[in-house]
Amino acid sequence: MHATEIPPDLSSPEGRRVYRQELRSLAKGWRRFGFCLVSVGAILFVLTRYRLDFATPGWRITAWSLISLGWLIFISVIVYRTRYHKRRVAAHSRSYDA
Repeated sequence: MHATEIPPDLSSPEGRRVYRQELRSLAKGWRRFGFCLVSVGAILFVLTRYRLDFATPGWRITAWSLISLGWLIFISVIVYRTRYHKRRVAAHSRSYDA
């Protein structure tokens, strides 16, 4: 059995805590990367608004692109984590049907 096929133990507080930690650890690097992109994009956007040497359309497009890409990564991680959770819960319900 793979780790995703073993049903989570949601019957006890300890089992729920472990499963919550497992969900939080999924794609942690991607979440951090998305957060960094959004942060750098936001800083760059602020610089394009208040510093004349950054006030060119190219920098603004770059800022919005970084922010958009960061949010796209965030949304992708949420979808990945939701699908993972559904697989685990489905394995959990299959184990009760057997």
